[in-house]
Amino acid sequence: MSLPGNATSRILLMGVLSALFVLVSACEPNRPPPLDGNPPPPPVKNPSDNQDGGTPSDGGLVIPSDGSSFAAKPSCESGATCEGACPDGSTRCAGNCGFLAPVEYAFAGDPTAIAVGDLNDDGRSDIVTANSDGRAVAVLLNQGGGRFQKPSLWMAGKDPSAVVLEDLDRDRHLDVIVANSGDSTLGVYRGKGNASFHAPVTYAAGGLNLDDLAVARFGIGPKSIALVRGSADKVSLFEVKMDGSLMTAVDYPAPSNPHAMAVADFNGDGRWDIALSHPSKCSAPTDKDCQSVGVLLNNGNGTFQEQRFTSTGGTPRGILAAQLDTGSAVDLVVADGSNNRVLVFSGRNDGSFFEPVAYAVSQSPSRMVMADINRDFLPDLLVASATGNEVSLLLGQAGGTFAPQVPITAWPQDMGLQGLAVLDFDDDNARDLAVLTRNGIQMLWGICR
Repeated sequence: MSLPGNATSRILLMGVLSALFVLVSACEPNRPPPLDGNPPPPPVKNPSDNQDGGTPSDGGLVIPSDGSSFAAKPSCESGATCEGACPDGSTRCAGNCGFLAPVEYAFAGDPTAIAVGDLNDDGRSDIVTANSDGRAVAVLLNQGGGRFQKPSLWMAGKDPSAVVLEDLDRDRHLDVIVANSGDSTLGVYRGKGNASFHAPVTYAAGGLNLDDLAVARFGIGPKSIALVRGSADKVSLFEVKMDGSLMTAVDYPAPSNPHAMAVADFNGDGRWDIALSHPSKCSAPTDKDCQSVGVLLNNGNGTFQEQRFTSTGGTPRGILAAQLDTGSAVDLVVADGSNNRVLVFSGRNDGSFFEPVAYAVSQSPSRMVMADINRDFLPDLLVASATGNEVSLLLGQAGGTFAPQVPITAWPQDMGLQGLAVLDFDDDNARDLAVLTRNGIQMLWGICR
């Protein structure tokens, strides 16, 4: 289903979703038996759940796709003259590679987060979004050849705010994990390998502002889901059992108001650590847990030390971990939303960082991704504007530095970019850029000259 992103359409869709949600909601989903003798946390019922019992007919499917496709990738042969999204109107943007003019994938629901992965085992990467207004997860299947199918919608909790894809139950099919800020829950949708899911299981995740998710093997045992709980000043780890169900969360203090997360080995001991951004303003000059990044070093058994803070100033929001130069230490890139810049912190290999180098970007930077856009084997940085309609592209240079930004306009009508995903979606050896807006996705297909 494709709807324009205006207020009337959102109201109509909300009405349809609310009515259908009651019809398909379950009183309680079936749960696999525990493997270790400890029962998993009880599922948390959504206030809109049907109290008369019954389970969703197909894993919580609310509105199936109508099977039609969004507009295809613009036709433009490599080396030809064609309309582009770059300031000079061409595709010769940022060296020898650029992007075609954006194709709009409009759908209602106010999407707030994006993830990519192959949900139907056809070798092509699909797109999943968490839709805040629609209490839904949207699945857009990649049909190949530069086309995506219009989304199917799967029920979610209130105000879905983060989404990640991972094979939790080791059946070689990707599962969808969604954080729902409005009702403080974590939803797990076990994939069937055909772009459909078993009935979602929800787990309590106290507090609002569930802003970020990651999955990693933090200890010597199974994987864990790391969840940023901003209003609770915590990061929570849910260990994953063999059957894909979750253990009771273990919480770690993360004052104050953590927003975004990066998982990497920040002290070179071979263990995954967690870095958090803290955008809150400082109330006193001596405060360390505000306007900073904090690193929780892994003790080696899946537990973590207290945060080691590095001051950033400004409003640190999105963060990325990357090894930008030839050194062994992992570096950190931080989006400073209030000063319209990104800060590159070179790592000291002990969880702390050297003084940053700042690069100007478009207004209110937030979400970021890294990818080699111009195929020079150096990572490039793409930064989304939270209040504007531009993506800043900073080409990577030798030594871990970046060239000045090249602004890329996603779509003039869509202000406030919610997220980014970069991948070669059509297998033409050029990276494509999916820009999440509040009205859907702007797909900028990559082309190399």
